[in-house]
Amino acid sequence: MRTLLVFVMLAVSASFAQAQDATAQAAQQQATQQTMLNAQQAQQNAQQAMQQAQQAAQTFQQAQQQAAQSDPAPVCCSVAGKPKFSVKPGSYASPKTVKITDSTRGAIIYYTTDGWTPTTSSNRYLGPITISSTTTLQAIAVYPFYGPYGQGYGRSFVVSAQYDITSPAAAAGSLPPNPPPTTQGVAAAAADGPPTLSEGTPVLLAFGADVSSKTASLGDQIPLTLSDDLKVGNLVVAPKGSATFALVTQVDKTGAGGGPGDITFQVDSLEVNGTVIRLRGFATKEGEAKPPNAAILIPVVGPFTVFKHGTDAEIKPGTPFTAFVDADTSLSPVV
Repeated sequence: MRTLLVFVMLAVSASFAQAQDATAQAAQQQATQQTMLNAQQAQQNAQQAMQQAQQAAQTFQQAQQQAAQSDPAPVCCSVAGKPKFSVKPGSYASPKTVKITDSTRGAIIYYTTDGWTPTTSSNRYLGPITISSTTTLQAIAVYPFYGPYGQGYGRSFVVSAQYDITSPAAAAGSLPPNPPPTTQGVAAAAADGPPTLSEGTPVLLAFGADVSSKTASLGDQIPLTLSDDLKVGNLVVAPKGSATFALVTQVDKTGAGGGPGDITFQVDSLEVNGTVIRLRGFATKEGEAKPPNAAILIPVVGPFTVFKHGTDAEIKPGTPFTAFVDADTSLSPVV
C-alpha cells in the first residue's frame, strides 16, 4: 500500500513538473513573439519616418524651385556685389551713356529709370544706356545659388544714381530715356460702336497718400488718381482725378544687418461710369540698405553693427505710376 502511494505521488509530481515546463515554454514563446512584433513595428515606424522625411524634402525642393521660377523679386539681400555705374551721379550739360557692371559671377542685371525699385520684371541690362534727360537710374544684380535642396536665386542691394541733364534738348522736353515697353494696342474708337480702350493702353496714375513700409500692412488699399484724362482718340472716357487704388501685396520692415524696408503693390482695375476697366501693373519700392561693411553709412564697425537697420520704403503723394489696360474694353464717353 505504501509503495502504491509513493508511486502515485511520484506520478503527480512528474505531471506537475511537466505542466510547469509547458507553461514556462508557452510564456517564453509568447514573449519571443511579442519581441519580434515590437521589432517589426519599430522597423515599420522607422521606414515611415524616413519616407515622410524624404517627402518633406521633395516638397520643400519643389516649393523652392517654383518660388524661384515665379517670384518676380528675389528676396533682398544676399551676399553679392552691388552693380556699378560707369558715370557718377550729378549734373551734366549733355546726355550721358552709362554702362552697368557687376562682379558677381553669373549675375543678371535689371534696371529702372522710373523711380521704382528694379525686379526681374524690369528691363534687363543688355548694353549701355543713354541718359538724355533728368533720370534716377537704379539697378540690381540677380544670381543663382545652389543649396542642399537645389537651385535658388538671390539679389544684391539696390544701387541708385540721380542724373540731372541740363542740355537745351532736355530743357525743351525731350523724351525720357528708356520709355515703357511698346504697348500691344493704342486707344481707338469704332465708327459704328462705343469707344474701345485697346489692351496695352497706358493709364497714368498718381499716389494720393503717403505710404511707408513702417506702417503699411499686407492688404492695405492705397488711393490713386488719374493724373491725366484717359482718352480714346480725342474722346475722354475717364477724366483726370478719377479715383482707384493699389493693393499692398508684400511689405517688409527694416531688418538687423542693414536690411531695408520694402513695399510691393499692384493695380487691378479702374471703374468708369459703372464699367470696370481691368488693369495690370505692379511695382516695388525699397528703402536704402545699410550693410555692416558700408563704412560711410556705418562709420563704427563693432559688435553692435549687426543691429543697424536700413531705412523704410517711402512713397510720397503725387508719385507717378503707369498701369496698362489688361483687355479691350468698350466704354461710354464722359458727357
